[in-house]
Amino acid sequence: MTAPSDARADRFVRELAELKIPDPAAARATLWLRLGGLLMAAGLVLGALAFPLAHATDNSLAQGDALAIGLGGIAATVVGGALFLRYSLTGFLRFWLARQSFDLDRLGERLTAPAPVPEGEPRNGLPRTDPAPR
Repeated sequence: MTAPSDARADRFVRELAELKIPDPAAARATLWLRLGGLLMAAGLVLGALAFPLAHATDNSLAQGDALAIGLGGIAATVVGGALFLRYSLTGFLRFWLARQSFDLDRLGERLTAPAPVPEGEPRNGLPRTDPAPR
C-alpha cells in the first residue's frame, strides 16, 4: 500500500512532465556550467602562479607581465563564478517555479470549488425556509 504522500509525489511528477519544462540538465546548460567551473579553476591557478612570478624578479617589465596574468586570472575567476552560479541556480529555480505554479493551481481549485453544506445548516447565511426535521 502506498502512502498518500507517494501518490501525491507521483501525481506531481506526472503533471510536471505535462508542463513540458525543459530538463535542467540539458546539454547547453551543462556545457556553460562546466565552462564556468573550468574558468573558476583556471583563474585560481593563474592567480596563484602569477604571485611568485611577480616576486621572483626585480625587472619591472616581468613584474608587470605577471601582474597582468594575475589580473586576468582574477577576471576569469569572477566570470567563471558568475556563469557557474547562473547555470547551477537555473535548474533549481525552474523546478521551484514549476512547484509554485502547481501549488497555486491546486489552491485555486480548492478555493473555487463549492464548499459542502452540512445537512440542516442554512445556506449563504440565509435562514432555512423549509421546516426543520424533527
